[in-house]
Amino acid sequence: MLQFLAQKCTSVLLDQGAIQIERKAVYVYGFELFWSTTLCAVSILAVGAIFDCASLSVTFLLFFMPVRTVAGGYHASSYGRCFALTNIIAALCVAASIYSSRAALPEILLWVLLALSFAFIWKEAPFVSRTHPLKEARILKNRKYTHTLIVIEAAALLALKALAGTEVLYTAVITSCIVAIMIMIPKRGERGV
Repeated sequence: MLQFLAQKCTSVLLDQGAIQIERKAVYVYGFELFWSTTLCAVSILAVGAIFDCASLSVTFLLFFMPVRTVAGGYHASSYGRCFALTNIIAALCVAASIYSSRAALPEILLWVLLALSFAFIWKEAPFVSRTHPLKEARILKNRKYTHTLIVIEAAALLALKALAGTEVLYTAVITSCIVAIMIMIPKRGERGV
C-alpha cells in the first residue's frame, strides 16, 4: 500500500513537471517515509481517542517522533514492522504512564530517569550506523537539531509539570526514556561487531 501511494504521489509530480524523471526514486522513497509516518501517527491518535487517552497519545507523538527523526537509533527492517513496533511502544508508554501515575512513584525517580535519558541522547545522538553512514555535515546538523529538541522538550516538561496531569508528564518522561533506549540498542550491537 505504501509503495502504491508513493508511486501515485510521485506520478502526480512527474505529470505536472514538478520533478524530473531522474529524481523519481528519491521522491518515491520520500513519499514512502511520509505515508509510513503519517499512517503510524494517525493510528496512534485513533487508538488513543478510542481508549480516551488522546492527550497521552499526542504527548507520546510529540516526545517520540521529532527526536527519533534526527537522533536515529534502532529501526525496524520494514515499514510494516516499524508501524507495529511504534504502535506497540506507544501503547506501552501510555499504559506505563497511567500505571506509574496511579502507583504514586516518587517524583525524584521521574526526574532522575529524565535527566539520564536527556544526557544520554545529548551525548550520543545522532546514532550513525556503519551500514548507513551520514556525511559529517549531516551528523553535525542532526546533533544540533537533537540538542535544540532536548532543550524544547525540557522546557515543555517544566510547563507540563505546572499545567498538566501526572499521566501526561509520565508519558513524556517514559517516552524520552524509550527514545534513549532506542538509540542505545544499535550502539551496543555495533560495539560487538
